[in-house]
Amino acid sequence: MKYQRPLLLTLLLPAAAMAQMQGMDMPEQFAFGQPAEESAATRTIHVEATDTMRLKFDSMSIRRGDVVKFVVRNSGQAPHEFAIGDESFRKEHLLEMRKQMAGMEHQDVNVLSLKGGETKTIVWRFDPVKSKSVLFACYVPGHFEAGMYHRHVMLKQALPN
Repeated sequence: MKYQRPLLLTLLLPAAAMAQMQGMDMPEQFAFGQPAEESAATRTIHVEATDTMRLKFDSMSIRRGDVVKFVVRNSGQAPHEFAIGDESFRKEHLLEMRKQMAGMEHQDVNVLSLKGGETKTIVWRFDPVKSKSVLFACYVPGHFEAGMYHRHVMLKQALPN
């Protein structure tokens, strides 16, 4: 009887650990890169999301392998998004948005939802990048169609000195 409890724990603990790991947020990789820690950022790019349906970048020379901290400010009053993706992600995201109720915020690791006047950051590692271009966009209904996106052709990785 005294050996049954340790045996039971030995059998149940690995199963409990696996079940908990399935609920954890594991790092995601996409064809256009992956999220990164802020401490890994090699540069910062400021982005302004405007009510004239534009994303304004203070710089856009991003190379494969760069880790960029994007500081995104919604300078308008309307809600906006800042999504990092590619053409495949755009199609999936639009389908997802059509299924959701209007006004719902997204929980995707590559999308920021910003209320009017709000500023948020996202840090992105452009490695590995399998896509030829990266699409920065706002997918609030009607905003992408109004031109609120920027397609960036990825530059080759910088050569070591």
